[in-house]
Amino acid sequence: MVQKMVGAIALLIAEAIKKVEPEKTASIAVMKYSLEVIIQTLLTLLYIGIIGILTDALTETMFGALGFVVLRFFSGGLHLRTAIHCSITSTILISIAPHIPLNGKWIIIVTGVSFVLMLCFAPSNIERHARIPKKYFPFLKLISTLIVALNFFFLESYLAMVFLFQAITTIPYRKEAKK
Repeated sequence: MVQKMVGAIALLIAEAIKKVEPEKTASIAVMKYSLEVIIQTLLTLLYIGIIGILTDALTETMFGALGFVVLRFFSGGLHLRTAIHCSITSTILISIAPHIPLNGKWIIIVTGVSFVLMLCFAPSNIERHARIPKKYFPFLKLISTLIVALNFFFLESYLAMVFLFQAITTIPYRKEAKK
């Protein structure tokens, strides 16, 4: 239901934009798709923010969301089948991260695991989702590992968890062909 509403709103906005600038804009279908992505992302951030307020962890939740999104931008990762599945999964993972208490030793261990996963697998699954030439992939790996490494200085439990959640999505996954 939410997805249908997002699609309807995106279509209305795309048609309005096209009406104002018919020659200088992309097709309605292209604009609608882009607007759906933007609206779905904003809704996800809204859900995460509301949960952060309700659980008295708004700052940690929003910084966790920022860390997750920035790391995902550089590291890539698994894509779920629908935007709503992505939104629900991201909201749950990012919202629970501040409520998983880790002591200093466990923060270092979890951050270390994420660091190793980034070294091994980042960037992952980027080819079909971004227009970044392969020659830049080593740079993306370096940035991904540096982002995770920052938590060796911050030692934030919620960052350790969101980095781990994101790092797990970089592990290659492929469906086995049916025999």
